[in-house]
Amino acid sequence: MSRTLDMVVTVKAYPQLSARYGETVCVAGIRVDTPGPAWVRLYPVVYRDLHYDFRFAKYQRITLEVSHANDPRPESLRPNLDSLALGPTLDTSRRWSERRRLVEPLMVGSMCEALAQQAIDGSSLAVFRPDHVDDLVIVPGDEDWDADRQVIVDQPSLFFPGKAGLEKIPYRFLYEYRCDAAGCRGHRQTIVDWEIAQLYRTLRDRGDAEAAVLRKIKDKWPGKMCGPDRDTAFFVGNHLKNPRGFMVLGVFWPPWR
Repeated sequence: MSRTLDMVVTVKAYPQLSARYGETVCVAGIRVDTPGPAWVRLYPVVYRDLHYDFRFAKYQRITLEVSHANDPRPESLRPNLDSLALGPTLDTSRRWSERRRLVEPLMVGSMCEALAQQAIDGSSLAVFRPDHVDDLVIVPGDEDWDADRQVIVDQPSLFFPGKAGLEKIPYRFLYEYRCDAAGCRGHRQTIVDWEIAQLYRTLRDRGDAEAAVLRKIKDKWPGKMCGPDRDTAFFVGNHLKNPRGFMVLGVFWPPWR
């Protein structure tokens, strides 16, 4: 049974390839149609097959019909993208105040606390302030898709026949950080935010040398976004097939008030 959902998008992951759904994006955000804010995950979202008028941005309010997802994670719902309607975007013209009012009620104390909660009730989305970000680790990956995924990439789009195939980013980006939880041994989590992949592509395509590209990514992601003048928090979510395997889905980085 379908129902209407009203939410603000907070994260969009870089597209992944699914044998069942083709190229898909995991979208998560915060519901604004419930008595208090609540997490929601939409999957699958064929984002690059949406008409340009419906390609929503982060922190944009959207409404759409959703139904039960074939996914045991409690926040997950299946979207009906034909019902998608876009609303206003929460910009930063008011010193991030609108975004803070949305995000802060969902803050938990640490990644360690989020893991403990996951073990209790299966919670798979969280936001928290890391105590200290130690590094952004950049690990070389494969230059190209494997044969099975290349078949998916080569499938033509029904709505955008000229759509470029999904690019394989030849690196993995990982945050190493520590919680303020007692006994925390530190965390090392892959960043799947679309924005870091797009920054890599933008810098490379304008002609920056590879070493300069990676340096500038480090300058922004741990340097600026996790800098001492920022009240940094991480949006995290787990893998369907590995509930304890959380990833950094995005970064919330307003200036200190």
